[in-house]
Amino acid sequence: MNREYIFKIVIGGAGGAGKTTLLIRYLKNVFKSDTALTVGVGFYTKELVRDGKKVILSLWDLGGQDRFRFLQPSYCLGARAGIIFFDMSRLDTLSQVEDWTKMFRRHTNSSIPIVLCGAKLDMVDPEMVESINDIAKETMEKFGLKSYITTSSKTGLNVEETVNYVVDLLVTQAKTKPPASPGRK
Repeated sequence: MNREYIFKIVIGGAGGAGKTTLLIRYLKNVFKSDTALTVGVGFYTKELVRDGKKVILSLWDLGGQDRFRFLQPSYCLGARAGIIFFDMSRLDTLSQVEDWTKMFRRHTNSSIPIVLCGAKLDMVDPEMVESINDIAKETMEKFGLKSYITTSSKTGLNVEETVNYVVDLLVTQAKTKPPASPGRK
C-alpha cells in the first residue's frame, strides 16, 4: 500500500486541559496522569489506515500557557485541521476557545475543520455533564467549529474516535477536492 495522505493536525487549548495526556493515550494506549507541562510544542507522528488509504499524521501539541503564544502561529502553518481542548472539570478553560479558534484560522487555511474536545469527562459530576455539554455545544456553534466530542484519557472514552473523526474528515475532503490548477507560464 502506497502512502496516500500526510495530514498535520494542531492541538490547542488551555494549559492542563488534557491535550498531552490524550495524545499519549492515543499513541501508546496508556494513561499517564503525570505528564509534564508542554514547553512550546510537542510533536508526534502516527501511521494508520482509514478508508483503505495509508495516512501519516503529524500531531502538533501546542503548550497552553500564555507565555508560549508568541511561538504558536508558526507551528500552525500547513495544518489541515485543529482540535481545541477544554477541561470539563474546569469550565473556565472553555473561555479560551475563541482565542485558539482565531489563531488556528488566522495562521492556516481559514476553512480548516476544527473540533472542540471536552477532556476529563471522568472527573465531572455526572449530574453536571448535560449542562456542560450544552455550554460546549453553544460555544462550538458560536465559533463555527465542526463538532464537539467528550473524552476521557483515563478510561479511553472517545480518544481514538476523536482523532479518527478528524482524519476521516480530512480523507473525505482530500477525495472531493478538485485537482490543483497547473501553474501559469
